[in-house]
Amino acid sequence: MELIHPHTKGDVIDVVREANAAAHRLLPVGGRQHMDKGNPYEVDAELWTTQLDRLVTYEPAEMVAVVEAGMRVGELNAILARDAQEWPSDAPEEATVGGTIAADAQSPRRLRVGRVADSVLEAEIVAGDGRFVRSGARTVKNVAGYDLHRLCAGSLGTLGVLVQVALKLRPIPELRRTLHVPGSLLVGERLLQGVPAAAAVLATPGEVEVRLEGWRDEVERQTEAAREVAPGLEAVDGGPFPAHRAWAEEPVLVEAAVPASAIGTVTEVAGDRWGALLGVGLVWIGLEDPGDALAEVRARVTEVGGIAPVVRGPGGLGDAPLPARDVHARLKAALDPNGVLAPGRFWGGL
Repeated sequence: MELIHPHTKGDVIDVVREANAAAHRLLPVGGRQHMDKGNPYEVDAELWTTQLDRLVTYEPAEMVAVVEAGMRVGELNAILARDAQEWPSDAPEEATVGGTIAADAQSPRRLRVGRVADSVLEAEIVAGDGRFVRSGARTVKNVAGYDLHRLCAGSLGTLGVLVQVALKLRPIPELRRTLHVPGSLLVGERLLQGVPAAAAVLATPGEVEVRLEGWRDEVERQTEAAREVAPGLEAVDGGPFPAHRAWAEEPVLVEAAVPASAIGTVTEVAGDRWGALLGVGLVWIGLEDPGDALAEVRARVTEVGGIAPVVRGPGGLGDAPLPARDVHARLKAALDPNGVLAPGRFWGGL
């Protein structure tokens, strides 16, 4: 397997154009933190973006940072923390910014901070045919037209190579607090309804964790609201969230996305190692292997109109029907007509 390490955007353009001329298949690679997500595929070379790691510009007053896509998330976090700001992706420190976006990595705080795609204001992309494309603008109200920079979120590198992005940031909260409450889904639902503007309500088989973030007075009011629902809760300031990730200890990690009202239907067949983000509809499920248990989970998820890709370990994306497959196929044909970028990795074998 050939490993290619371009140092500039121009290098990336040259590599992709040469691959088109030689009919070679490329896999864009960042920090290798999300490599298992996607269907099985074959490539001739890996195109690493980790040498494209500059901070292009950072305006703390505007809460916007422009970085090359190969910058590590940990390095970006350290830079932003000096001005008490963050890019709320919650990705591993070794992940790259571009890889986190391309994988559409889900934050456990998504209830408060939204999807990673929502933070991408502008992107510079080398399409699969070697064209250099800029999409979006460095303002919240940006240009009209196709949001290619958002289409690349979750594309798994099959449409283009992200080389630079402008990110919308947020202030680091004055206080982060996790409330630990005995119980599971029913208790979690009551807390979801009773605690205003929580950053997350995560239910597991034996406990609910409620994440609160904001000004101290705000967090204290939220805590009191939670105590009305669960008087015996334990409050812990600071610390990681979630505090425990039993599902992440298994060889196969499934990330099911379903209507929020259908979470209970999925957890019924998820075993005893799962975490469900209430109000969002995400369920992380840890399995020992990609066999019958995975098939049972996927069958239940399909019944309620969801998807259940494996994000770590073998298992791929599953065979749930891809909505508007013809639209996705046309996008792939328009941006990567020769099938250079990880053909087959995306949903529907695209």
